[in-house]
Amino acid sequence: MKLKKYIFLAATVLAMVSCSDDITDPVLQLRHTATLNPVSPSDVVITKDNRSENFPEISWEKANYGAGAVVNYEVTLTNNSNQESTVIGETGDNKLTFTNSEMNSILAKIGAYPGQSNDYTVSLKSKAFDNAQDSASNTVSFKATAYDPNTDNIDWPYAYVAVGYPDWDFTKAYLIGDPDGDGVYQGYVQFDNATSYAILDGKDVSKVLASNQTVTDEGKGFVEVTLNPDGSVSQSVPCNTWGIIGDATSGGWSTDTQMEYDENTRLWTVITSLTPNHFKFRANNDWTINYGGDGATEFGLAPSGSDIPVANESAYIVTLNLTNAGKYTYSLEETTIELSSAFMTLPGSYQGWSPEAESAYKVTSEARDFKYTGSGYFDAGTEFKFYDGGTWIGIVGDITWNDDQSKGDFVIGDGANIVIPNAGYYKITADTKKMVASVAKTGWEIIGDALPDGWDKGQLMTYDPATQTWSITATVNDGDLKFRWDASWTINLGGDLNALTQDGPNIHVSAGTYKITLDANNNKATITPA
Repeated sequence: MKLKKYIFLAATVLAMVSCSDDITDPVLQLRHTATLNPVSPSDVVITKDNRSENFPEISWEKANYGAGAVVNYEVTLTNNSNQESTVIGETGDNKLTFTNSEMNSILAKIGAYPGQSNDYTVSLKSKAFDNAQDSASNTVSFKATAYDPNTDNIDWPYAYVAVGYPDWDFTKAYLIGDPDGDGVYQGYVQFDNATSYAILDGKDVSKVLASNQTVTDEGKGFVEVTLNPDGSVSQSVPCNTWGIIGDATSGGWSTDTQMEYDENTRLWTVITSLTPNHFKFRANNDWTINYGGDGATEFGLAPSGSDIPVANESAYIVTLNLTNAGKYTYSLEETTIELSSAFMTLPGSYQGWSPEAESAYKVTSEARDFKYTGSGYFDAGTEFKFYDGGTWIGIVGDITWNDDQSKGDFVIGDGANIVIPNAGYYKITADTKKMVASVAKTGWEIIGDALPDGWDKGQLMTYDPATQTWSITATVNDGDLKFRWDASWTINLGGDLNALTQDGPNIHVSAGTYKITLDANNNKATITPA
């Protein structure tokens, strides 16, 4: 009896093992391929009015690989006009659903253009356990016409700046336009690299208005493109900085409050305090390109237009829109967004670590935008921190210096003392939103055609804290020079060496080597042979 029991148990175990093997290692065999169902309706025109509606469903009859098989499907869409394809979905279901807006974005990826009808083919592959892969028994086709949502509110003639034409992406293209109806199309375009482009009619992108246009390395950036009635095209100088300036701003009519560009919205924005006065927009800290009110619309802008009034003293979100197909506008929105402190002090070893003493250097944020700037002389080995209304801010990590240790960048936070290794007069900047800061040697410099770099670049002078004067020994050519502060013409001195004046005349020198000393506190200078 015991022998019979053992034989019975052994047979049972073998049967269980056999069943287990059948369950975990099925033998895959395609018994029936997947079959795509027709797309209905088969001709779709996507518009502003129907973009939120559902695109016709893409569905199929499932493949059969036998009982227990886990099957997934990969769906590919091909543009028949150029044979560009993209996978539009992977699923274990038997359908894919999209809104018209979602499908519009997919069509753009494979070379669709607004207003043009194209034929598209849907293909399908089934996959079982990632081992078997089989194409559906058929493909299905449909027609679709894409549209550009960026043109929804444009009711005037416009055109596309098609970078890389003929292979261009309308969803990324900038628009220029003719809102005034004078035949001149214009608008700003961000060119990130040297490139080529064409200008295409907005209502019919098969119509080329201008071709073979180029952007050089020197000309790249935020540029105004103008298409004239005769078909000629011009490009402005790069306008890579924009700011607001005026007596409504903290910098008055002499210093720009800088704006920041958002590549996604294509808008320039700044959050700053304004007073009930006036301001304008200008590029590159210069009046060559500036915009004011157009005198006709509430928020319209015109080149060299009128000063823009501010009604109330408040913090504002100021926005500049130069990418709306030639219609340049701005907006002013009062806000309760937190503003930064007006200044931070720099207590340190040079003055006994007293944050509220008059001897502490300051960095100021005139726009109250968390960006601070200041300057001061530091002996070698000086240590300091930022002090913001009771909060000490130090360095996190180390300063990263350039090769000649004239400029260093670092991260700030709840950290150690900031150490200046070399004596000199430094410009200090800090951004307490991004928590980064920098120190860079600065001060008075000499500049002019008497020097090797001409009027393009100055030579920095050395500060003597004992005499509070600046000096340099320089070899000059026969020519002119001036003094200027912090590599900017905002503060500059020229004219009589015994009575220097702001924006004064050039100072003529004969060829030779001289020691040049500037006493900026008393507006005097000496130039003596070295």
